Amino acid sequence: MKLTGIVHCHSTYSYDGKMTLKELRELCIQKGVEFVCMTEHTDEMDAQEAKNFVEECEALSDEQFRFIPGFEVPYHSAHILMVGMRSFHDIYAPDIETLRKWSIEASFVVLAHPVRNKFTVDDGLLGEIDALEVWNQQYEGKQVPRIRSLRLLRSLREKKKNLVATGGVDFHRIEHFGAPLLTLDADSLEETVIIEKLKTGAFTVSSAHAEFYGTLPDIPEKISAYRVRSFFNVFVITFGKRVNALLALLGLSLPKSLKEKIRKTI
Repeated sequence: MKLTGIVHCHSTYSYDGKMTLKELRELCIQKGVEFVCMTEHTDEMDAQEAKNFVEECEALSDEQFRFIPGFEVPYHSAHILMVGMRSFHDIYAPDIETLRKWSIEASFVVLAHPVRNKFTVDDGLLGEIDALEVWNQQYEGKQVPRIRSLRLLRSLREKKKNLVATGGVDFHRIEHFGAPLLTLDADSLEETVIIEKLKTGAFTVSSAHAEFYGTLPDIPEKISAYRVRSFFNVFVITFGKRVNALLALLGLSLPKSLKEKIRKTI
């Protein structure tokens, strides 16, 4: 059967999440999404909170819908998604040895929004990750992946040929719902089945304007196809973030209706 899912998602267990896990489940079922890979921020979290989060993910999972627990761990300027993770080690990883404590236990490890760490991936970090998030809705929008991230993937594959390409909604609030969504073929909603598909790139990442396989064998062609729309979307989102930051310094903000309209369009 064909399953639709989201990778990179936050609930109220994250300091900046706006929806509970129960509300997320209801929204996803309503929208036709069968699984969600949660990636709660470890910032401001502790071991007991993490335990409660994992237990609630399992309690809310059944034959209709599956939560896969996980965490988003800061590592220097990068953020690493530890999908299928049930242990909690610390609020951040100050060095590669600490990061490895997480990655050894995680089922699927993703370098999120590489723009945040200026597209820099050293050999130590590369050795710990299974995938690169070439498309993050909060930095690239809902339409197409970022061209520079696709180029980074191509260069990293010279050292790690099986590195998977993925896309993340980076969901925090209801207006974030939408692309990029993942689709995969599986005979059940079991976590182990979904994880195996993710690790091997046996899925499709898509929106109304873009589609690519997790293995992304045709990177040059995709770069050509998405170039103009990607540059435009990144410009609008980056400009909007800077305007918001400036207005915040002045104690002002853009109208909520305008921000929601931009988010729905871009």
